[in-house]
Amino acid sequence: MRYSDSIIDEVRATRDAIAKEHDDDIDKLAEALKAREAKSGRKLVRLPPREATLVRKAS
Repeated sequence: MRYSDSIIDEVRATRDAIAKEHDDDIDKLAEALKAREAKSGRKLVRLPPREATLVRKAS
């Protein structure tokens, strides 16, 4: 069963509309997002990947 409330419904509707604009093609969506980033004029920060650490729960 999917949890639902007005905010979640709005986010899902927006996600579906954006996906439909790009024919549900992840490559087209990625290109559009990159173009939007470039057009924004904002300085983008790319951080290097971090190594994952394992956290163990105390027993």
